[in-house]
Amino acid sequence: MTEAATGSVLGYQVDNGVAWLRLNRPRRRNAIDEPLRRALAEAVKKAERAPEVRALVVVGEGQAFCAGADVREFQERTGAVEEIRGDYEFILQRLHGMPKPTIAAVNGAAAGIGASIAFACDLRFAVPEASFVEAFVKIGLTVDGGATWLLPRLIGPGKALEIFYTGEPLGAEEASRLGLVNRLVGREQLEPSVRELAERLASGPAAALGAIKRSVNFATAASLEEAMEFEFGLQGVMMESEDFREGVSAFLEKRAPRFQGR
Repeated sequence: MTEAATGSVLGYQVDNGVAWLRLNRPRRRNAIDEPLRRALAEAVKKAERAPEVRALVVVGEGQAFCAGADVREFQERTGAVEEIRGDYEFILQRLHGMPKPTIAAVNGAAAGIGASIAFACDLRFAVPEASFVEAFVKIGLTVDGGATWLLPRLIGPGKALEIFYTGEPLGAEEASRLGLVNRLVGREQLEPSVRELAERLASGPAAALGAIKRSVNFATAASLEEAMEFEFGLQGVMMESEDFREGVSAFLEKRAPRFQGR
């Protein structure tokens, strides 16, 4: 089943259980202004709540993933930081926390809040030309968008501080070596590669995938004992699910499981 809706600044399409959120301001390198920010927040909320959506992909239109916040907003408006904070916090927290796999298809530069969107996703595929940029220091600002929490957990505090201190881009190849990028693929293969994995995840056991994500997120601030207790608690609940019973039956019958997300 396919559901599609395209606005002027954001494309939203659901295909085979995967919601594709396509940033659509290519002439501005998909820099986020108020209409795109609001549309993205609404799309993330819609995808999280929709039972037919089992995975989510964020990608940019054109040659860039997202050049960050559109700086023209800061020139034209008063109190912009307070006005945009709620939307950005919602977008990043839900990408990181929703009980569904989220993937960033990084088709070019990801800067500032654009980099944070990629960091907040569970997985990142990137083209060799992609880069991650945190250049706040070059305009006399500290880092925002949750990057100080997200990036050190992905590549370690030392490397993250180097990127924050210098403002120099982190290229896709080095990002891949550091584990920030899960898979490096050619531009023509980016979306097909992401689609293959996203649809595979969307056809999997939704509750198990959601529990895995919750467990990993919980464990980042927990002791080993706390993490194990959390894992076993979730397993106890999931052993009552139809997908668990189907998985066990399929294993014993030596066939592929037919998960229903229940």
